Amino acid sequence: MDQNLRVLFDRAVADEPALPLVDLVGDAVAAGTGLRRRRQRLVATGVAAVIAVAAVGAVNVATPPQRSAPPPTVSAAFGMLVNRACHAPADETATDAAVYLAPEITAQQRGVINRALDADPAVGTVAYESREQALEKFKKLYADAPELVDNIVSSQLPESFRITLVVRSRYAELAERVERLDGVDEIIGIDCPAGTSASAVD
Repeated sequence: MDQNLRVLFDRAVADEPALPLVDLVGDAVAAGTGLRRRRQRLVATGVAAVIAVAAVGAVNVATPPQRSAPPPTVSAAFGMLVNRACHAPADETATDAAVYLAPEITAQQRGVINRALDADPAVGTVAYESREQALEKFKKLYADAPELVDNIVSSQLPESFRITLVVRSRYAELAERVERLDGVDEIIGIDCPAGTSASAVD
């Protein structure tokens, strides 16, 4: 029985056409070579892309974007301590505050801020200080430093509202309201001894 099966199998195989082994091997080699070339091209492209990105990054780091220099201004700190008996910045102990206005503030925004301060329950008194008035105080305060005063013009000083507080403990809530107003640059709390004003030139 086993012999007959073997004979039948041999006959069936003998009837099949011979497989072109050489062609199969050649095709496999050609396909492999094509895959290798494609892979090399992809790797080369990837490396080139990485190098390009790195080069762009290096250029950006080496040459940061050019920005126009802001106009020179005098820090609000120059205006904070006009009265040297006072201390700033102060939060919980603030008796006064300086509300500095943005350089590009409009007349309408200035008016809204003034009315808001007048109506605020935490505010006792409100006084507007122009850039020119700030410069006059600046000149008096730094009269012993002419080289500094001679190089300052009014446009470099901020205009502001000088206010007194009804109660010291209300500064934080006042500052939060004021900072939300359009045209306000910053508000700084000032702690002054009783009977003195933060804006007084000593």
